[in-house]
Amino acid sequence: MARTRNPLNPFNDTPGFWGAFGRLMWKATGPAAVGAGREEAPYEAPTDPTCPLCGRLMAEHTVARGVGTTPSRLRCPVPSEAPA
Repeated sequence: MARTRNPLNPFNDTPGFWGAFGRLMWKATGPAAVGAGREEAPYEAPTDPTCPLCGRLMAEHTVARGVGTTPSRLRCPVPSEAPA
C-alpha cells in the first residue's frame, strides 16, 4: 500500500536534508493553529481607557519616548492630595 503525501505540507517539493527534516517535523507539528476557530468581531478600543496601575484615564498620562536603546516610559499623573 502506497503512502499518500499530505497536500498541505509545504516541504513536499523541498529537496535535501532540510526538506526531509521539514517533512518529518510537519508530521509531528502540523500547520500553525491560527485563529479561534470561529468568526470574531473586530477589536473595538475602549472610548475612555484607564491605567491598569493607577486607575485614572490614560489621557491624563504622559509618555516619555525613548531614543535608540532607551525604553519608552508611561508616567502616571501625580495624585492630588485630599482636602483636610
